[in-house]
Amino acid sequence: ILKKEEERLKQKPIYFVESTGIFHLPLFFFLRSNDLKGFVLNPLCVYSTKNFDLRKVKNDSKDAESIARLAKFQEVKFSLVPEPQILALRMMAREYYSLSDMLTEMKNRLCTDLYLLFPGYLDVFSDPFGKASLAVLKAYPSPQHILHADKNELTQIISTLSRKNALWAQKKVNMLIDLAKLAQSMPMDFSVLSMKIKFHLDGIENLQNSLSGIENQLHAMIQSSDFPAKARKYIELLDEMPGIGFLTAVTLIAEIGDFSLFKSPKAFTAFFGIDPSVNQSGKFNGDRNKISKRGTKFGRRVLFTAALSSIRTTRNGDPINSTLRDYYHKKCETKKKKVALVAVMHKLLHYIFAVLRDEKPFEIRSPQDHQSWRKTKNSNKIKAA
Repeated sequence: ILKKEEERLKQKPIYFVESTGIFHLPLFFFLRSNDLKGFVLNPLCVYSTKNFDLRKVKNDSKDAESIARLAKFQEVKFSLVPEPQILALRMMAREYYSLSDMLTEMKNRLCTDLYLLFPGYLDVFSDPFGKASLAVLKAYPSPQHILHADKNELTQIISTLSRKNALWAQKKVNMLIDLAKLAQSMPMDFSVLSMKIKFHLDGIENLQNSLSGIENQLHAMIQSSDFPAKARKYIELLDEMPGIGFLTAVTLIAEIGDFSLFKSPKAFTAFFGIDPSVNQSGKFNGDRNKISKRGTKFGRRVLFTAALSSIRTTRNGDPINSTLRDYYHKKCETKKKKVALVAVMHKLLHYIFAVLRDEKPFEIRSPQDHQSWRKTKNSNKIKAA
């Protein structure tokens, strides 16, 4: 079909496809491998052209016509397709968070069943999903199993997996036995929930193993010889920033793709959808504007967790990032906490942009130190000129 079109037009046409998740990628890479010009259009722009006609018609031919009209007559906004290695990294990172959401859902279901079958169990261990707690539930999935369990064996399981002494484990066993006796007042029909608990435990174990496998695969992908060296360096630079871990760094670089396409921090924040929306008409200026959320939602998600981590303190009470923590509390004096956190996300994006632009490790500076550093830098530029 493509060759016939070239013969009919007597020139090589330019191909435009709408970004549709993953479904446009096979065609796009086919065009690229055959030295054909192919571009991916932003679906928001394509959707806006479908309202030109008064009649409500939606079919493949109309969609193709809308894409062609947009490409020919309007300023086209392209979607960025990264290198195959970065695209594969992006898919693996997104799969990690998808499985992480499934794990959270599975844990919530387990909590619901335990609340009905074994009231009070969730308060026995500091982490109901820790190794000790899950091992106890796997071996004794109901109050009846706890009452008929060997105390020494149960104590040994808790003591070994929690790395606590036998006296501490014995107290936990006594608590479990007391709660199991109280649970006898629950209807007998709830005893079938022990089977559901087994299913949930198996699901949690499988998901945890899958997450661990994906994390190992991400490490292997980054260390492989065909992985772009610049992207590897970017990940290492972000991983060194306080509040940003390995998975966050990988996800950010995978979502960013080609950083050289971002010419300013403003464009960078817009890509993540942190830029404020604008509502203005005549003399009216809206003052209840929200962030646009037009960018990558996965990037925004990890940026949110990174901002939360940055304003926290360590167990010793030392701030993770003293500058961002002070900035957050200053904003909280006049803004709501979530608004202040979005401001931290915005500032954190500027930090990330500077680190990737300069390809230098991040340094925590107070606003005063940063201002003096900029003055020194500008004066050195003037002297050099």
